[in-house]
Amino acid sequence: HREQQLADAGGQVMLPVSNKATPSAICGPDGSASNECLRTVPPREHGGNMDIRYLQSGSSVYLPCFIEGCGLTIGDLHYAQGDGEVSGTAIEMSADILISTELLSNGPDLTYGPHYEGVSRFLDIPSERFYAVTGIPVKKEGDVPPHMDYLDSKVLGHLGNVSNDINIAARNAISSMIKHIVTTYGYNRNQALVIASVAVDLRITQLVDSPNVGVTAVLPLDIFVDKVVGSDSP
Repeated sequence: HREQQLADAGGQVMLPVSNKATPSAICGPDGSASNECLRTVPPREHGGNMDIRYLQSGSSVYLPCFIEGCGLTIGDLHYAQGDGEVSGTAIEMSADILISTELLSNGPDLTYGPHYEGVSRFLDIPSERFYAVTGIPVKKEGDVPPHMDYLDSKVLGHLGNVSNDINIAARNAISSMIKHIVTTYGYNRNQALVIASVAVDLRITQLVDSPNVGVTAVLPLDIFVDKVVGSDSP
């Protein structure tokens, strides 16, 4: 629905073509859910084609499950990729993957997209470990965030998905990070904003998976060495 709205407004989005969709029994012209099928090119709230080069061996990824019996698929491995994957292709490769999975009944808030964590060698930051969140350019229909008045227009105002908008993606990523700092470490929102301003890195992960560019917010965990989780003490 929101991607069709985006296409109707002139945004860059690749809509599904049912006569080429697989599995045909589900997404084909006479498929049982053809009106719900989407292209797998962009990342979305559930994960999708995130193209984040920091997702390496040894990292952990937190993904939401929106339906009963949801599945997990892993692919599109890269031998090397820069932030942005600006040509649309990295050094693609095949691989055997060994993973472990766990269902979390009280996991992180994944409203704006998946979270992930790993060791600092992935990022070249002065911290042994990091925690990161993701953001894509989605919003509530009719929502106009502060300092984004350009969204208050007949073309964009009603959209829930804005084409390749790095500003919204970055805002969603940092909003998710602030909420994570508040809920995990017991700081209030203003304190979390200060921490994000001095310690969190915003990095572009990919610019090519239309309509959803990707931004990640990275938090070095060593800054909390003297902080007791859930405590209000400094």
